[in-house]
Amino acid sequence: MIIFIDKMKRYLRIKMWTILSIPLVHWLIIHFVRRSAVTIPDIEIVDVVFVMPPANQSGWILEAICREIGMRLAGYSVKYCNNGEKLPRAKYYFFSHYMYYIQALSSCYSMYLGRVYIYATHLEPSKHGIDNYTLARILSHADGVFCMNSKLKEVLNEFGVPSEKLCIVVGAASCNQFQSHERHTRGKVGFSAAYYWRKSPDMVLNIIRKMPDRLFVLMGKGWESYPLFSQLIAQPNFEYVTTEYSQYAKYYDQMSVFVSVSQLEGGPIPLIEAMMSNVVPVVSRTGFAPDIIQHGENGFLVDVNASATQYCELIEKAFEIQTNIRDSVLFCDWDSFSLKIQKFMGMSDNGIRQKLRRNF
Repeated sequence: MIIFIDKMKRYLRIKMWTILSIPLVHWLIIHFVRRSAVTIPDIEIVDVVFVMPPANQSGWILEAICREIGMRLAGYSVKYCNNGEKLPRAKYYFFSHYMYYIQALSSCYSMYLGRVYIYATHLEPSKHGIDNYTLARILSHADGVFCMNSKLKEVLNEFGVPSEKLCIVVGAASCNQFQSHERHTRGKVGFSAAYYWRKSPDMVLNIIRKMPDRLFVLMGKGWESYPLFSQLIAQPNFEYVTTEYSQYAKYYDQMSVFVSVSQLEGGPIPLIEAMMSNVVPVVSRTGFAPDIIQHGENGFLVDVNASATQYCELIEKAFEIQTNIRDSVLFCDWDSFSLKIQKFMGMSDNGIRQKLRRNF
C-alpha cells in the first residue's frame, strides 16, 4: 500500500510539472502574478537568491558553487536558501539544480516577478522521474540555463531549450588552494569521489588489483556502503582517505596520475582540482572532461565502456607526460567562473575583470 501511495504521489507530481510547463499555462501564471504584484505591500526585495541543496545535504559541490558566486557579488544583496525553504522575493533567482526550480514552480509565485537562472550538471530522468522532453519544456521558461559541459548544452538544445538560453560554464576550483607540484614516476594514482554506483566502484577495484606495483589513494565518503569494500580496503597498495575538504590539496600533492571511471558526470570537479595540482588525468569521456582535456597532451580520455586493462595502459602512459598540466586549467578558477555567470545574467562584474587582469 505504501509503495502504491508513493507511486501515485510521483505520478501526480509529474503530471503537475507537465501542466505547468505548457506555454499557455505558464503565461497565465506570470500574467496573474504580475497583475497581483501591484497590490502586494512593500517588502524587502533581495537582489539575488541562491537555492542550494537541502540542509541535510550541506557540503555538496552545488552549495560551494552558490557561495563562491555569491561572495563575488559585491554591491548586491544576497540570500542563500536551502531547497524546500520559502523563497523571498528577489530580482534574480539562481537554482543550483533543475529539480529545485521544478519543485518551486507551484509554490514560489514571487519567482515569476524576477529573473530565473538554473545550473545544470547532468540529466538523470529515471532518478528524478521526469523525462527529458518535459524537462526541456520547463527549462525553456527560465531566463537562462548554465550547462556544466558542452555535451549537456547540445542535448538540452536538441530536446527544445533555445540555444540563446544556454551557456556553458564548466566547474571551477581554487587555484590558491590547489597548487602545482612536481610529479614523480613513483607518485600515487588517485581517485576522488563519493560512493555512487555511477562512479563504477567495481572498475576502481579491478584497476587497483591489476596494478600491484602502483600505489593508490581514494579520497571520498560513503565507500563503506560498497558491497566489496572489505576487498577494496584489503588491497596492500590502496589507501582510503576520509577527511575535510581543506585537506584534499595535500593528497593531490602525493599524486602523479588522477583517475575517474564514472559512467555519468556533469564534471567531475575533482578533475579540475587534480589538474590544478599538476596531476595528469586519465578519465572517462563524460561530463566536462572533453572540454578541458586534449587527449595525449594534458591527459587521456577513455570511453565509458572501456575495460580495466585499457585504463591501466593509459595510467602507465600518463606517467610519461611532461606537460605542465596546471597551465591548461587556470581558466577554471572561481573568479573566471563567477564572471561568466554574472555576464550572462546581465550583472556587473564588480571588479572581477580587473582582478583577473592583475593575476594573469
